[in-house]
Amino acid sequence: MQPSNETALTNVVPAGDEIDAELTRVRSPWQRLGDLVFTTDPKQRLRITRSLMSASVFVVCVGLIVYCSYIGLMQPEDGFLLASCIFVSCTGFYVALRTGFNRRFRDPALTLPQIVAALTWICGAYAITNEGHGGTLMLFALVLVFGIFNMDASGARISSAYAVVAMGLTMAYKGWTDPEHYPVKIEWMYFVFVVTIMPTISQLAVQLTRMRERLKAQKKELETALARIQELATLDELTGLINRRQMLQLLTEHAMRDKRNALGFFVGIVDLDHFKRVNDTWGHGVGDEVLRGFAQEARRVLRETDVIARWGGEEFLLIMPATPPGHPRTGVERLRDCLAKLQISTSVPDLRVSFSAGLTSYRKGEAIDVAIERADKALYEAKSGGRNRTIEAE
Repeated sequence: MQPSNETALTNVVPAGDEIDAELTRVRSPWQRLGDLVFTTDPKQRLRITRSLMSASVFVVCVGLIVYCSYIGLMQPEDGFLLASCIFVSCTGFYVALRTGFNRRFRDPALTLPQIVAALTWICGAYAITNEGHGGTLMLFALVLVFGIFNMDASGARISSAYAVVAMGLTMAYKGWTDPEHYPVKIEWMYFVFVVTIMPTISQLAVQLTRMRERLKAQKKELETALARIQELATLDELTGLINRRQMLQLLTEHAMRDKRNALGFFVGIVDLDHFKRVNDTWGHGVGDEVLRGFAQEARRVLRETDVIARWGGEEFLLIMPATPPGHPRTGVERLRDCLAKLQISTSVPDLRVSFSAGLTSYRKGEAIDVAIERADKALYEAKSGGRNRTIEAE
């Protein structure tokens, strides 16, 4: 079978694993420490980095708890309990990301769970900081801002609704149980602030999500178009074989590799016999069937190491490494035998085709054009000698 372009180029560049291993050996101790903390997976590193950045909000919150406990604005026991909950929460999310447990979920970044946890702990801080509780509202808004670039529309709405409900209940509870530190009139003012700001941030998150989705769709369309362009640049549209331009590149690469390879390779040119007669008798549609059928049979019969390309019209060019066992000519003759039995056209079931071929061994150091010209002369000799045969150039 004919290999893909990637297979044909496998031996030209170093293996990716070898490159990665070499880069790993030269990494500095700080880089290795970074790999240990953040992993070497780029996506996981980004998720962990974002999680740790958002954890900085918790650091501020814990600092506020310590300060309020020190100046007597809250009970130290309440502050210790909340700080412990925050620490366990941050540690749990880091472990989930670092171990890869997060990959089990639809959103591997665990954005919504982290946002909800953060909002919960800030509500807790609001409830125990007494006179200083108003300052926690800034952290409340900041938490949603951290998730704004990664949440989807539903996550943004859920987190915003949770923020309003959770903080509203917290304010109502504290206004009822501790009106001295949480005057109802002031709490109403704070609640209006929450109701105004949180949905606004949520709506902004929805708009950003839609922008990201449009950009992703455009990126996918561009990638598809680029893949199609690359395919058209390297493949023959009718037969699916690589085209002349790509074959010349592969020939050059084989010639360069041949300097280090003692086995060498053969170059062959195949021409379908009386192909013009097929077009003139049954039309170009049948002619196209013949070309596609030949290409399909060639890929099925030839070795995986052999490469075949459409060279032009009804001509095809072969690269056949001289790898044992057997001679590359054996594959050409096997293809001839299979083709003689193949129903190559559904429109004309009785149609059978043959081909003539010129084959030559590439000589180390010679120009590719010289080898192709020698194979072409051998092909001309095969056609002059009655067709349906293979001539190997000396």
